Amino acid sequence: MLVERIDDDKDGYVTAEEMKKWIKHAQKRWIYDDVDRQWRSHDLNGDNLVSWEEYKNATYGYILDDQDPEDGFSYKQMMARDERRFKMADEDNDLRANKEEFTAFLHPEEYDHMKDIVVLETMEDIDKNGDGFIDLDEYIGDMYNQEGDATEPEWVKTEREQFTEFRDKNKDGKMDKDETRDWILPSDYDHAEAEAKHLVYESDTDKDGRLTKAEIVEKYDLFVGSQATDFGEALTRHDEF
Repeated sequence: MLVERIDDDKDGYVTAEEMKKWIKHAQKRWIYDDVDRQWRSHDLNGDNLVSWEEYKNATYGYILDDQDPEDGFSYKQMMARDERRFKMADEDNDLRANKEEFTAFLHPEEYDHMKDIVVLETMEDIDKNGDGFIDLDEYIGDMYNQEGDATEPEWVKTEREQFTEFRDKNKDGKMDKDETRDWILPSDYDHAEAEAKHLVYESDTDKDGRLTKAEIVEKYDLFVGSQATDFGEALTRHDEF
């Protein structure tokens, strides 16, 4: 049933372009579902806006009430970070977010004017020594914890090479803000397109560059692990059909 929805021109075949369009639709749907759910729990006074105060009280209220929680410091940091992001999403600077601004706050990677904050937050997470850069050890440490392993896995060696040869463009041994942006938000990379091409390549048994329903159903497990079915969720949600 889902295949018939993906096959936009109803010619009985799914192309990479149709698959890409569907994956973008699935991604957007997931985002809007998430925003709707959070909107209901944060718009406490029902005025169709979520103010910073409402968000702060709903998210951090119980910590603010407790003057000395054990993990209070990390929560204060998180709250300051959320406030900074909220203010960036709040384009008219009234400290109240409409639905679109709230979406930009929750999913900043989807909005051009929020990309600086995505880069900044990523750097803060990985930059352990606080020098404002990501060096090789910090880059590897973010994805791999050695924990006494004498030999490093092959993929970690590959990542080291990636860092030295491609990520650190000016070869100063560390990634600055622009290099980090190119890494996490590459302008020439489209996730949906890459996923669509991968799905077609893996499922296209007769190699004619397009998929039949039979070819897709044959690779059921591949599609259940993909954004094309919202990682299987779409198969349990009947409103999708």
